[in-house]
Amino acid sequence: MWFNMKQEMFHLFQILFQWFVRGDFVANIKDVAKLAGVSPATVSRVLTNKGNTSEDVRARVQMAIRKTNYVRPGGVKPLISGSRTICLTIARNSTDIFGNPFFDSVLYGVSSTVEQHGMDLQLAVFHSVDRQIEKCVQLYRQNRVDGLILTGILSADKERLLHTLHEEHIPFVMIGRTFRHDVFSVHNDNLRDGYMAARHLMDAGYRNLVVLTPDTKLDVFAARISGYRQAAQQGGLDAGPERIVQVGPEEEDIMNALERLLDEGIAVDSIITMDSVMSLSVLKFCQLTGLSVPQEVGIIGFNDAPYLVKVSPTLSCVEMNGANLGAEAFHLLNEIMNEPQAMSLKKNVTLPSKLMIRQSTARSSIEGT
Repeated sequence: MWFNMKQEMFHLFQILFQWFVRGDFVANIKDVAKLAGVSPATVSRVLTNKGNTSEDVRARVQMAIRKTNYVRPGGVKPLISGSRTICLTIARNSTDIFGNPFFDSVLYGVSSTVEQHGMDLQLAVFHSVDRQIEKCVQLYRQNRVDGLILTGILSADKERLLHTLHEEHIPFVMIGRTFRHDVFSVHNDNLRDGYMAARHLMDAGYRNLVVLTPDTKLDVFAARISGYRQAAQQGGLDAGPERIVQVGPEEEDIMNALERLLDEGIAVDSIITMDSVMSLSVLKFCQLTGLSVPQEVGIIGFNDAPYLVKVSPTLSCVEMNGANLGAEAFHLLNEIMNEPQAMSLKKNVTLPSKLMIRQSTARSSIEGT
C-alpha cells in the first residue's frame, strides 16, 4: 500500500512538472492515464462507457479524473480547490419539501456534517426525475460536484435514476430503502415505525385506529401502513381498507376526509398521520368539532418538530431522526468517494427511531388520575 502511495505521488509530481513545462495547468487525457496507470485509450473507453474495462480499472480512472480535475473538451474548467462539493438532490414538488420537518432535519444533518469536514454543499431540487438525471450527470461530468445524496425518491423513479447514476459511475448514497439495487443507503425501518405507532395507541387503550396518508403506494408510506396493519391484526382490531384514508396536502382536504368518516359512521378513536403537519390539522378538526384529545381521539404522527410541543395538547410522534440520516448519508458518501471501487457494493444502514409520547395519546394516564 505504501509503495502504491509513493508511486501515485511520483506520478502526480510528474504531471505537475509537465503542466509547468507546457504552461498549461489543465489536465489532459494523458495526465489521467499516467496517474491511473493505464493507456489513454482505456481512459477514453471509461469516459465514453464503451468497450470492456474491469471495475478496478474504472475505479482507478475515476479517481485519477477527480485528482487531476480533468474535464473533457467543451466542458467547464474546474476551479482549483482542495475541497469537495456534495450535492443533496431531490425530485419532488417544492411544496412537498420546503417547510417539511423531515426534509428540514435531513438538510441540517447533511449541511452540518459537510461543514465539519471542510466541504461545500449544493442543494438541487427538480420537478421531474428526467431533469434531475440530466442535471446531476452534467454537474458530475463538469467536476462541479464530487458526489450525490439522494432523498425523497419516488418509487416510479427509482429504477431509472439509480441505473443511470451507476452507468455514469457517479458516487451517490440514497436516503431510503431499496431491495433490488446494489447501492449504499441509509434509512429508517418504516414497517417497524408504523407498527410502533399503532402498538402505542393500542397500549393506551385505543381500539378504532385510522391512518391518514397522502399516498398509499410510496415506499415509505406503504411500509408504515403495513406496520400498522400488522399491529392491528395481532391485537384483533379492524384494519380494513376503509381505515386507510388517502388525503390531499391541504388542511381543507384533511378536514373534509375526517368529516366524511364521521358521516359514514366509521368508528374512530385514534388517528395516525404520516407527518407532523397533518397532525396539526387533525388536532384543529377535533377542537372545531368538540372532540376531546386524547380522551375521545388520540393523535400520533411521524417526524418531530418544535411546534408539536407548543400546541395544547402536545402531539405525540415517532421521531425519524432526519438529521442523523443526513449525517450518516454523508459518511457513507465520503467512504465511496475515498474508495470508488465500493460503488459496486451494497451497504444498508438502518437507524433507530424514537417514540415521543406526549399529551395527545396519554389517554391511560389521564383516565387513571
